[in-house]
Amino acid sequence: MKHSPSNSTDVRAPSRLRLASWLVAVLIGSLLACAALYVLKHRSPRPPSVATDGLDPAVARLIEGAMRDMRATPRSGDAWGRLGSVLMHYDFMPEARFCFDQAEKFSPGNPRWPYLHALLVLNRNPADATPLLRRAVASCGDRYDMPRLQLAQWLAEHGELAEAEQHFQTLLRLTPNHPPALLGLARLRRAQGRLEECRSFVQRCLGDPHTAKAAHALLAQVQQALGVAAAAEVAARQAASLPADAPWPDPFWTEASAFRVGRKALLQDASVMLDQDQFDPALQILATVTRDYPDDDEAWYLTGWALNRAQRAAEAERALREHLRRSPQSPKGHAQLAVSLLNQKRYAEAVDVLEAALKLKPTWHELHFNLGYACAQLGRDADAIGHLRDALALDPNHVPTYTALAELLLRRGDSTEARRLLRQALELQPSNARARALLQSLPTGE
Repeated sequence: MKHSPSNSTDVRAPSRLRLASWLVAVLIGSLLACAALYVLKHRSPRPPSVATDGLDPAVARLIEGAMRDMRATPRSGDAWGRLGSVLMHYDFMPEARFCFDQAEKFSPGNPRWPYLHALLVLNRNPADATPLLRRAVASCGDRYDMPRLQLAQWLAEHGELAEAEQHFQTLLRLTPNHPPALLGLARLRRAQGRLEECRSFVQRCLGDPHTAKAAHALLAQVQQALGVAAAAEVAARQAASLPADAPWPDPFWTEASAFRVGRKALLQDASVMLDQDQFDPALQILATVTRDYPDDDEAWYLTGWALNRAQRAAEAERALREHLRRSPQSPKGHAQLAVSLLNQKRYAEAVDVLEAALKLKPTWHELHFNLGYACAQLGRDADAIGHLRDALALDPNHVPTYTALAELLLRRGDSTEARRLLRQALELQPSNARARALLQSLPTGE
């Protein structure tokens, strides 16, 4: 039987077709993989889930608006940064951190996002703060001083003194006599035991409102350590008399603070102003709170407290009665209402309020002291002495209690105990003029 010779071309053809198909498949697979990687790399991140139910309505509206803006431009660093700046104020820490990470990813040269991120984690995740601050400083260079100042202060507080000094010195090079940098270097020298250098630095920032109180307090410590007791006491008195230091300008935080809205933010702003004795602007803010949140007891209390501080006792009384109508078991409300009554010389009414307050908080020194004062004004010396003794037992370092009790004892002819109390007062506060004058008025030889 004859067989036809095989055709070699026909035998190889299927192999070539398989190879070509395989190459095409590999190419298509590679293209699909590249496309998938591209999509994954450039896919916009999903926004965090933020529940606004139960929030202050003003806060909820703000968050929802920031979320809409971010969804409209999901690859915008500014949109993510704004959302993070909103969330950081309302206890959405993980969500805010995610937003700041995205903001830095999409706007890597913008220093505000790592800086605000660092402020968010300073107290809760301190290990994360340092690299964030370093990135912020690297991004802003010499354009803004606050990230560098914050980093220097943070490093100094955590024992990184050499790097902290480098940043403080850089601030002084860029801005000669930079007050917070001078104060920072003074604190470093104090920690290093270089007291004369510390005093030299601190004396250069005593007059600036951003550092005056802290600088005088540090000067008092240094003068005491150097053995200059009189100068130390002068500096300590000046520190005590000065208002709280004003914050150093921080443009990034100022921008972020614009997203603080609602009752809580307003009360915080008012409290800061009250700490700085800025009564009129604080009272304007508190009036807004009592108007928009009329059932809020804290706003009425702060209003009364501020009016007492401003010597507007009748107005304070009205505000504090509103506070107590909403919070009748408030010891601090009763205490401040009593102060307003004392300032109006309505001593008998003040006694009733103070006795009610003591039932709520019997260990509060201030209540016993003010009750002693009110009783003394009513001629109830025995009751007054009893309350002042109670006050002294609760706070044996309160110099006015010693002098008030001594005066009452002198009025009753007990100069022996009065002398002892006045001497104790002067041991606690040698500069107390009232105690010294009373002691000098006593006959010698007793």
